[in-house]
Amino acid sequence: MGLLTLLKAEFTFVYAEVLRRKTILMMFIVYPYLITLFIMLVGTSLGSPQVFIEKVGIDPVPFFIVSSFVLVSVLGVVDDVLWRPIFDEWMGTLPYVISSPTSRVIHYIAIPIPRLALVILSGSASIFPVLTYYYGIPGLLKAAGVLGLALLSSLLLTTLAMVIAGLVFTLAGESWRILNIVRPCLLILLGAFYPRYMMPFTAQVISWLVPSSHTVELLQRLLIGLSTEATYVLMLLGVAIALALVYTPLGDRSIKRWERKKLAEGVST
Repeated sequence: MGLLTLLKAEFTFVYAEVLRRKTILMMFIVYPYLITLFIMLVGTSLGSPQVFIEKVGIDPVPFFIVSSFVLVSVLGVVDDVLWRPIFDEWMGTLPYVISSPTSRVIHYIAIPIPRLALVILSGSASIFPVLTYYYGIPGLLKAAGVLGLALLSSLLLTTLAMVIAGLVFTLAGESWRILNIVRPCLLILLGAFYPRYMMPFTAQVISWLVPSSHTVELLQRLLIGLSTEATYVLMLLGVAIALALVYTPLGDRSIKRWERKKLAEGVST
């Protein structure tokens, strides 16, 4: 079964649910505004937005709008990959997935793409208006760059999510409780709300192991307007892609190891 066949199946599965529950689409559009509103209410009650501008170098509204959008994009990929094995087991389709000759890498890459495409398209409803309001015509170019880097950041996290899913399910079983501990840690290391270059040194080192943290840093530099040399841009992109490629065989082995464990235990239908 090829990638196109898997994508067709995943698009049918996801969009049938979206058409049945149209509030999902509205949630993708509204979420960046809601989280930004919440952060601004809490932030202004504790201090002035001017302090944020002095420390980070950008108005908090466009920063948190973009950060919230990136978070939704990445969560779409992470949740789809981490939770799909549990969903398959609950639905009784896990034996068919395990017995399928399809490449596990292709299978897990195809899983988040339909939802990610929906998030990217709906995200334009928050990214383009806000950045255009704050930056004018150049804001349109910033918004296009944000969408592109958010898409890349999300896709690059797929293979690491495979590694995490395989390890967690192999060592701890299909435990959603463990996943709810892993997800926040991964999102903190991503650096979407707290820029990586402002993290403590130890956190920066660990964050470097997350492929998408490099593209998120590049996105933030684009948004803030930090002068970034072309060599540094290429380095960030190169490291992000290289890490994603390194995690690809590890993710494949991790998932297959978990599947062998399930076969040894016996999979109930």
